[in-house]
Amino acid sequence: MAITRFLLVWIVFSTKNIGGYFHQVIHRLFSALKTFLCWVLRFCNVRLVLAIARGLCFLGVLGREFRHQNPVATQNFHCLTGQKGRIDASWIAVRRKILEASATWAQNPKVLQQLAACTQQLDEAVAPLRLRKNAVILAPLHSISDVLAAMVAAGVTPGRASVIVSSSAEQYNARARALGGVNLSYCSIHQDSKQLASSLTSLLSDVAMGHQNLIIFPDITPDYTVQTEEAASGKLRCRLFGRVAGLHSGIVRLARAVSAQVVFYHLYEQDGLRIHIHEPVKARDVAEKLPEIIEQALQEYPHDWLLWHSHSLYFINQ
Repeated sequence: MAITRFLLVWIVFSTKNIGGYFHQVIHRLFSALKTFLCWVLRFCNVRLVLAIARGLCFLGVLGREFRHQNPVATQNFHCLTGQKGRIDASWIAVRRKILEASATWAQNPKVLQQLAACTQQLDEAVAPLRLRKNAVILAPLHSISDVLAAMVAAGVTPGRASVIVSSSAEQYNARARALGGVNLSYCSIHQDSKQLASSLTSLLSDVAMGHQNLIIFPDITPDYTVQTEEAASGKLRCRLFGRVAGLHSGIVRLARAVSAQVVFYHLYEQDGLRIHIHEPVKARDVAEKLPEIIEQALQEYPHDWLLWHSHSLYFINQ
């Protein structure tokens, strides 16, 4: 019996030791793989990396977890725009991950240079408004990458910004933001209503005085806000692609609160990252112009938009 108990104890501890050893080996392998991928993204031509990744995505090697989104995305694209072709949601997601990693963890000089050029163009568009002492709200669409869009806005004078996000967006952690040289604060719409009101009051005060920029994504779909306390009153009724739709009204209310001019923009890919900037919109005109801007972006740059896979988009019946 003593020998049996000894063998059982020995087997248990040996198994634990072996399990711990394999865990360390796997952890080191993943760390080495991450280091290698960062090296590739930092020193290799990103366009070449993207071309290879797109081929692997086409073969089903990459982006398999997103392939189920392709039929929904393509059907939404056809129904709304009337255009032919397909939306490759899996490739859009893979490209987004590569570009975000290139700009943050890998610090790819070419990608950072392209983002800096986008920031300069946006800064030049905002400069006349600053000279006239106008409050400014920066409104990027969900195109290419919301992370990169926020990074572009964060560099606009005065070089400090807060972005209003859903809670899931905070997965882009502080370390990654620091690696990307991003001076961003987050204000989550999923926090308690009293905390949200307090955060927004302080933020809007800074925006009105020009101490920092406010970033809000105006094309956020109702799926992200349906669970928030403001969901019932947070809809802007409008017509989108000839249909009755409900956009999030946050940008309309915030612009009116500080009489801000809203600068809409979105990133797109054309031989690298580029930016399309719309003319500044006065607070009283935001509700009218917002549907037009979203329509234009989706028709002209459909393969860069990130939200095609949303089942209901802006057409939830409530």
